[in-house]
Amino acid sequence: MNPKSEDRPTSFFSQPGILAAVIGGAVVGLLCAILVVMLIVYRMRKKDEGSYALGEPKQSPNSNSYSRGTNKEFYA
Repeated sequence: MNPKSEDRPTSFFSQPGILAAVIGGAVVGLLCAILVVMLIVYRMRKKDEGSYALGEPKQSPNSNSYSRGTNKEFYA
C-alpha cells in the first residue's frame, strides 16, 4: 500500500524538455505579437502621410488640362 516514487505524478514543468518547449513557444509568440503590432503601427503612419500635401490649395481640373501648343512642326 506504499506508493512508489514512480507512481507519483510528477510536475508538468519539472521535465526539462517540456519546460524548454513552453519557454520557447512563449518567446516565439511574444516576437510574433510584437511583429504584428509594429506592422499595424507602420500601416497607420503610412496612411496618415497621405499622397498629397494638405497645405496646398486644390486646383480646378481645367487649369492642369492639356493645352494645345502651336501648330509648327519640328523635324529632327
